[in-house]
Amino acid sequence: MKVGIVGNGMIVPIAIEAMQRGGIAVTALWCRNELKGKPIVEKYQIRSQYNDYQMFLSDNSFDTVYIGLTNALHYQYIKDAILAGKHVIVEKPFTVTVAEAKELQELAEKHECMLFEAILSRYSKNYEHLKEELAKIGNVKLIQANFSKYSSRYDEFRKGIITPTFDKAQAGGALMDLNVYNIHFVIGLFGMPKKVQYYPNLAENGVDTSGILIMEYPDFQAVCTAAKDSTSDPFVIIQGEEGTIMYPERPGYVRHGKRHDRLTNTTEEIDVVVEEDPMKNEFLYIQEIIDTKNTEQMNAWLEKSTMTVAVLEQALQSILQG
Repeated sequence: MKVGIVGNGMIVPIAIEAMQRGGIAVTALWCRNELKGKPIVEKYQIRSQYNDYQMFLSDNSFDTVYIGLTNALHYQYIKDAILAGKHVIVEKPFTVTVAEAKELQELAEKHECMLFEAILSRYSKNYEHLKEELAKIGNVKLIQANFSKYSSRYDEFRKGIITPTFDKAQAGGALMDLNVYNIHFVIGLFGMPKKVQYYPNLAENGVDTSGILIMEYPDFQAVCTAAKDSTSDPFVIIQGEEGTIMYPERPGYVRHGKRHDRLTNTTEEIDVVVEEDPMKNEFLYIQEIIDTKNTEQMNAWLEKSTMTVAVLEQALQSILQG
C-alpha cells in the first residue's frame, strides 16, 4: 500500500507519522491551500504536492487515498477517489447520511476498490477478543461510554469564531466528532439498536457542543456521552448480570481492559496483545486486507460503518422530534 494524503487538518500529521512508523510510503499530498500544505510536505519528505484534486488522483505513485477532511466533505472526495480507481481510507464519520454510505459501498464494489473507515477500535485485536469475554459476564444490562475532551477550537467558538468543528452545516459537533467513537464501540459488538434518542447541549447556532446518546437494545441500554465543551476521564463500562468489563480510556483505545467476576469477586486483565501504537496497527491491518483482497472483511466493516451512520442520522432526527 502506498498512500496519497488528502487534507492538512490536525489528524493528518498524526496519521502520516503512524503510517511511516509502519513502513507505509506516503508519496503525495493534496491541499487546497498550497502554503498550508507545504510544511507537511517538507517535514515528512513527501514527493509531490497538489492543489488540484483530479491531478492528485491521476498520480500513479500511490494506490490508496487517505482522507482527513471536514466531515461534510467525505462523501464527494471518497466518490471521486473511487472513480479514479483508488482504494480509500477515510476518517470518521464515514459519511453524513446512510444514502451516501450505501452508494459509496456499491461504487467501491463496482470499481473493485477497497474502502475503509478509520476507527481505531475496529482494527484492534483486543476488541476482536472482547466478543469472547462478553460471554463471561452473563446477560448484558448496561453499557456506559464517555469520550469528553475540551476542544482546542471551543475558546474561538465562544468568541463567535465558527470553525467546521462547531459548524452544524459542516456536520460538526460532539456527536459526529467524538460520540461516533462510542457508537462504533457498541455497534461493533451488538449491531443496530432498536431505538435511538439524543439529548444534546445546543449552542446558539444549533450545533451540539456536548450530549448524551441512548441506544435501546431489546435487553439492555447503552449510554454514550461525549463533550467538546468540557472534559472527563474517558471510559467504557459493560455491565452484565455475572460481571463487568471496564476500559479506562477513550473507546478508540481498547487496552488495559479488566473483567470483574461478581460471583468470585475477582478481577482479571483481558488484553490479548499489548497495543502501544493503535493507529500504526490500524493502517497495517488495512494494508493486509488490501493485499489479500479480503472484500468479505471489508464489507463486514462497511456494514457496521453504515449502521453507525444510521445511528448518527437518527440521533440528529430525534432532536427535531423533541
